[in-house]
Parts: sequence; structure tokens; C-alpha cells
Amino acid sequence: MLKLVQSSLIMLAVILPGLANAETILITGSNRGIGLGLAEAYAERGWRVIATARSPERADELNALDAKYDNLTVDELDVTDDSEIAALAVQYEGTPIDVLLNNAGVLGDVEKQNAQNIDYDEIKFIMDVNVYGPMKMAKAFLPHVAASKQKKILTMTSGLGSMALTQRLGRFYGYRMSKAAVNMAMRAMHADLKGEGYVIGLIAPGQVQTELLFASGFRGPGSITVDESVAGLLTVIDGVNAETVGLPVNYDGQAIPW
Repeated sequence: MLKLVQSSLIMLAVILPGLANAETILITGSNRGIGLGLAEAYAERGWRVIATARSPERADELNALDAKYDNLTVDELDVTDDSEIAALAVQYEGTPIDVLLNNAGVLGDVEKQNAQNIDYDEIKFIMDVNVYGPMKMAKAFLPHVAASKQKKILTMTSGLGSMALTQRLGRFYGYRMSKAAVNMAMRAMHADLKGEGYVIGLIAPGQVQTELLFASGFRGPGSITVDESVAGLLTVIDGVNAETVGLPVNYDGQAIPW
């Protein structure tokens, strides 16, 4: 199977000569919302896009992009499944990945994350996806990122992970904890690896009109469309470098307080 995959990639590079020299991005959670928008945006840019989804067979919009763009491929990946992460890393062994974007995330059941009702199994699930998933992806794909030009590992965070902003609104315990934890994990990882040229940063999409936002019950002002978020994130991702890595950066370029 591995030889078949490698052979297919070689044939693709022959068919598309520019693809071999194109920059590459791997995006987790590409089946909808921001991940889907970013996958299409990078495909339009001419990047090689590795778009992953937990259930590709049900990702109709992502599969439509796969049919439209020769430089976009869809792969199955559940970031809580160690064997799937390892298999994907082997599948793309030798492929430089300029940007590893940990976008996959879950809000969890909001009714199980408040002072009156805390479901610890639910919180463990949220942590598995939002914290351990990005950490495992970063570890598995370090060699791929090391071989690239940009060497960026970026993880999607949220203002709900900010202690400074939490005074305004409670609830979402597990989700908040997960984003605060992944912020610390990625900051520590950057401190460990910056001497090797890696750029490990945190970005945030804003209050985007996605299923996750609607599930949270948020109906206030200030929400933006997926297209608006993606346009801002493209600029932010382009600008992230070893000197600018610090606080999590929102889609509009503003730092999010801790």
C-alpha cells in the first residue's frame, strides 16, 4: 500500500511539474467551516493541500474541492487515533510540509460544562481532541516540517482560553481548559524547538458563523463569516515567524491576552 501511495505521488508530480516545488500545507478538520475555507484558499493559491477529515465519505463539500483542484488531496484522520496519525505520517514520509495547521477541534456539549453540571468524560474527550491531538500531530510531523522552507506548526486557539477575558463570561469549562492548555503546550514546544528553526504559533479565527459558534448559543454582535475569517487568517499565517511568535494572534492581527 505504501509503495502504491508513493508511486501515485510521483506520478502526480510528473503530471503537475509545479506541484513538486509548491509549498505544502496539512490542515486537520477540513470537512467544514474554517478548515474547509482554508483548504480552498490555499488550493487557489497553488499550494499543495493535504486536507484531512475524520469521515471523508461524509465530507461532501471537501470532496467537491478534491474533484476541483488537482493540488488538493483528502485523507482520513481522527486526531484522537494514534494509529491513524502514525499511518498518515508514514504515508507522507519524505514530503516537506511548510505549514502544519492544527485546526480540528470540538466545543463539546455545552450543557455538560457549567457549575451545575460537569461531565468529566465529556471534558476528557474535549482535551483529547483539542490538546492531545495537536501535540501528537506536531510530534509525528516534525520531520516533515523540518524538511520544509517555512517550518510552521500552527494551532487554532480561541479567546475563550484567555484567563483575562474569562471574567466576562463563564461556562464552557472543558473547551476553555483545552484552549488554555494547548496554548501552554505550543508555547513550551516553541521554546524547545525555536533553535532548530521551527515556528510554532497560535492563531484564532474570531467569532465565526460556524456550527461550533451556533452550538455555543452565542447570538451576540461581532460574529464574522467564514470568508472574512479565512482572509484574515491567510495574512496572519503568512506573517508568523520566529520573531513574531508570542501571544495567540486573532484573525485581525490583534494579540489575544492570556
